Amino acid sequence: MQKLIAALSLALLLTGCENTISANVTQFTALGGPTVGRSFAVVAEQTQNGSLEFNYYAGLVGGALQEHGLTAAPVGSIPDLLVQIKYGSAGNHTEIYGDPYGWGGGWGGRHRGWWGPDLDSVTYYGESLEVQIFDGAAWRNNVHSMVYQGRAVGDSRINDVSSAIPALVKALFAHFPGNSGTTERVVVPVIDQRQAPVVAPNGAKTAT
Repeated sequence: MQKLIAALSLALLLTGCENTISANVTQFTALGGPTVGRSFAVVAEQTQNGSLEFNYYAGLVGGALQEHGLTAAPVGSIPDLLVQIKYGSAGNHTEIYGDPYGWGGGWGGRHRGWWGPDLDSVTYYGESLEVQIFDGAAWRNNVHSMVYQGRAVGDSRINDVSSAIPALVKALFAHFPGNSGTTERVVVPVIDQRQAPVVAPNGAKTAT
């Protein structure tokens, strides 16, 4: 009976985590006043110039900003806010789940000793997304005055950055611009991007 309970508990845990990403979201803001109606442009860093991956993620961030009332600046215009994004791996880790009542040999991903416990291992893949927003007027004077900085770091069982980053965008903008200096745990679904609709960039430009 104890062995059955342990197996059912592990199965429920894995089922609940399989299609979600659990992210720690930290935000710092000095935007001041409402953001509705303010224009923005997402700008690429030098290493992101010409990157189709960057353009895709920039489109997701731009869409999220528009959902919060900001407006994508027309190409060639001077926006109120400049937005930069950073993304990448946050490291992976493996967790071991044990059944102290297991006996006998094992197969596949299970680790079972002849005289030891039944063990299962699960690998979680970490990804991070950071969004920085700068004052547009100061940027024009070559002064990078940051007015917002948000970071979402999370992990899931899906080893696919193109699926993780869209989920982290949802997590980061769940309560934008947030309470400055606080961290919250946000759980959002992970969608297989091979089946997701294509999102065009919103306000993406090359930084000068």
